[in-house]
Amino acid sequence: MFPNAPAELKGMTEAVTGSGLDYTIARITNPTDKPATGRIRSGFLGHDKVGSAMSRADIAAFLVSQLTETRYRRAMPAISN
Repeated sequence: MFPNAPAELKGMTEAVTGSGLDYTIARITNPTDKPATGRIRSGFLGHDKVGSAMSRADIAAFLVSQLTETRYRRAMPAISN
């Protein structure tokens, strides 16, 4: 469906990680339109218990929280509800 998507994602990721700036790249696989739950699971695939679905409102809350939190500075956690 989107044959260039993997290459575009790789290029965007390299641009961010190679910038020298602090960043958090949140990996989300199944955003939903459900209401916010306030329950956010975050971590790294293969190491932490992270699901696949997450409400867009909770995605926004996580991203805003990363402006001041340092746990995932210069990292790419997966996030879910």
